[in-house]
Amino acid sequence: MDYIVTVNGKKLIDTRFLRSVMYGEGVFETFRYRGRLPKHIDQHYRRLIKGAELLKIPKITKEDYIFYIEETVKKCKESDDLYVKTVLLSEGNIYFPVVPYKSHLLVIVKPYKEPEKKEISLAVAPFRVHSSDPMLKIKSTNYSRNIIAKRYALEKGYDDALFLNENGEVTETSSANIFWIKGRFLYTPSVDCGLLPGVTRSVILKKAKDEGFAVVEGRFYLEDVRKADYIFVANALNGIIRVSKIEIL
Repeated sequence: MDYIVTVNGKKLIDTRFLRSVMYGEGVFETFRYRGRLPKHIDQHYRRLIKGAELLKIPKITKEDYIFYIEETVKKCKESDDLYVKTVLLSEGNIYFPVVPYKSHLLVIVKPYKEPEKKEISLAVAPFRVHSSDPMLKIKSTNYSRNIIAKRYALEKGYDDALFLNENGEVTETSSANIFWIKGRFLYTPSVDCGLLPGVTRSVILKKAKDEGFAVVEGRFYLEDVRKADYIFVANALNGIIRVSKIEIL
C-alpha cells in the first residue's frame, strides 16, 4: 500500500469505501417497502445504473440488487412498512480521476415514519443551480448542495428549499419534484431545467394524463407557480405533500 489512512489516529484497515467518503462517488435510491418491493423497483434500479454509468462505477445486476435488498429486509423484524435506502459505493485507487474497479451495495432499512406535516412551506434556495450540471439528473451521494439548501430553509422557519436555475426558472426542492395545478392543467418543470427525473414524477405525469389533465412540462418562474390552484411536491418515499407557502423574495 502506498498510503496510510487513520481515523482518530488509529490505522484504518478496511479502505474499500474511501473513494465514496472522499469524493461522494456513489449513487443511491430511496423508497418505501410495504411488505414487498415497490411496484416501480425496475425504474429505481435503472436510475441507479444510469448514475453509476455517469460516475463509471461498476454496475450491479438487477438480480443482485434485489437479493441484497430482500436479505436486509429479512433482518428487520420491527415493521412491514419500511424505509429502504440503497447506496452503490465505489472502490478503487484514491487518486480522484482514476476509474473505480469495484462496487458494493449498502442497504439501510428502518421502520417507516409518516411525515409529521401534511403541508409544507418552501424557502427559495440562497444559490442557483445550473441546468447543464449532469449531477442534477442522478441521485449522487455528493449531497452537500441539498444539505446546505435544506438547512438554510429550516433556519429561516421553512420546511424545505426550492431551487432555481441560472435563468431563475423553478427546478425542484432538496428532495422532491414540484408540481402545480391550474384548472385542468398539471404543470411541472422540464428535466432540461436541471432536475432529477423522479420515479414518482413519471408516475404522476402518466396518472394525470389518464385522468384527463393536460400535462405541461416546461420552463416556469416563481410567479407561474404562485398562480396555481394547488401546489405539491412528491417523491418515492413520502408520496404527495401539499405546499402551503412559498417564500416571497
